[in-house]
Amino acid sequence: MVRVWVFADLPLGQAAGPSYMVESWQRELRLLGLEPRTFAPAGGIGGHRRDDEQVIFRSLHDVGYPGDHHARYSVLGELLRARKDRPDVVVVSTLGRVGVLGIILAAFYSIPLVMVVSTDTTGATAYYNPLRAVWSGGVKPLLLLTVSARARRAFLRRPTATGDQPDRRAGRLVDRTTAALHADAREVVLLSRKGLPTYGALCPDARVTVLPTGIDRLPAAPVPAELVWRPGALRMLYVGRFAPEKNLPVLLHAVRRAVDQGVDVHLALVGGGPLRERLAVEAARLGIADRVTVIGPYPRGELGGVYADADVFAFPSVVDTQAYVLNEAAHERLALLVSDTANGVVEDGVSALVVPPDPASYAQALGTLGDRALRERLGAAAQLRARQLGEGQQCARLADVIRRAARGPADASDGWDGAVTLGAADLWDGTVPAAARPPVDAVSEAVPTR
Repeated sequence: MVRVWVFADLPLGQAAGPSYMVESWQRELRLLGLEPRTFAPAGGIGGHRRDDEQVIFRSLHDVGYPGDHHARYSVLGELLRARKDRPDVVVVSTLGRVGVLGIILAAFYSIPLVMVVSTDTTGATAYYNPLRAVWSGGVKPLLLLTVSARARRAFLRRPTATGDQPDRRAGRLVDRTTAALHADAREVVLLSRKGLPTYGALCPDARVTVLPTGIDRLPAAPVPAELVWRPGALRMLYVGRFAPEKNLPVLLHAVRRAVDQGVDVHLALVGGGPLRERLAVEAARLGIADRVTVIGPYPRGELGGVYADADVFAFPSVVDTQAYVLNEAAHERLALLVSDTANGVVEDGVSALVVPPDPASYAQALGTLGDRALRERLGAAAQLRARQLGEGQQCARLADVIRRAARGPADASDGWDGAVTLGAADLWDGTVPAAARPPVDAVSEAVPTR
C-alpha cells in the first residue's frame, strides 16, 4: 500500500478550490487503496493537532498576501519526526509554507515528489506583491537550496518564462523561485494545458501530466433567504473569492452597460474576500445597487441551491488554473460566460460564451444570453462535460501518477509516442516526458487537439 503525504496551504473545509481538491483526494485515494495523510494550516479554526490522517499547524493570517494562511512549524522538528515515519510519495498541492515543507522533506530524504500546479504563480504577480510573498517564507526556501543541489541549479538558471510581467524583476524572482521549488519533482501535474509553456520551461526534468481535478455535483440545497432576484431579470451568478485577480469590477460595469442597452439583468456575487465592501460601494456608485446582491460565504454543501437558482454563471478571471466553480455551475446546466478556456467544461459556442474580460464584451454577451434556447443548449453541453470529470475517475488517474512516482524514474517503456490522450470532451489525461517535449515556444501548438 502506497503511503502518501499531501501538503496543502489552505485549511481543509475552506470555500476554495484547492481545499476542495485535497478533501476529495483524502476520500478517493483511500478508496483506491492508498494511505493519504494531509498536512495543512488550521486557518483560525483550532490549534496544532496531529494524528495518522492529518497534521494541522497553527497559522497566522495575511502575512504573505491577503488571504494567506501562514502556517507555523519547525522544519527541524518535522524532519526529525519523519526519520522514523516516512511516506512513499510526497504530493504538494499548493506552493506556500506548508508546501515548501513537503518539498524540503522530499529533497532531504530522497522521497519521490509529485507537484500539483493549482495556482498560477506567474499570473498572480500582476495582482499581488511577489516580494512580500517570498519574504513571508522566511528561511524555508533557503533551507531548500541548502539541502537540494537541483533546487540550487534551477534557481541560478536563467529564467525563461516571465513573459510580459509588469515588473520584470519581480517576474524573474517568481520564475527562479518556482523553478527551484519544482526542481526535485519526479512528476508535475497541471490542472489544464495553459500551464504547459511555463512549466515546460521551468521544470525541464519532470514528467508533466495534464489532469483536471474531478468535481462531482453538489448536493441539493434550499435557496438562501438572502438571494432575492429582480423579477423577470436575467439571473447572472458569480461564486468564489472577492479578490483582485477575479476581475469582478468587469461584471459590475457590464451590468451598468447592459441595463443602459435595455437588458434586464441582476447580478449575484456569492462568496467572501478582501474586496467585499469595495464591490458594494462600486455598485452604488454605478447606480445599480438594486441589481447587485452580495452575499455569503456559505459552506460548500449549501451552494447547490445557489447555482440551481441562476440562469448564467459569469467568471471573468484569466489567471485561474481550472476554476472549480465552473464545474459546479456546469453540473446545474448553467450557461457559462467566461474569459478563459482553461477548464475542460468550456468550449466557445458549444458549452460557453468566451469573451474578452471587459465590460463592453460582457454586456453584449448578456444581451445574447437573453435567448432562453441558447442558454439551455450551452448549459446542456456544459453539464455533459462536467459529468465526464467525476472525482472518482480523476482521482484514479492521479493515483496512477502517484504509483508511477513511487516506482522510480521513467524508463524507455514509459516513453511518449508523440500523442496525447484526449477524452470525449477534449479533456486531458496524457503525459509529456521532458525528453519528448516540443520546444517551449511551440508546445501549445504542437500538442494535438480536436
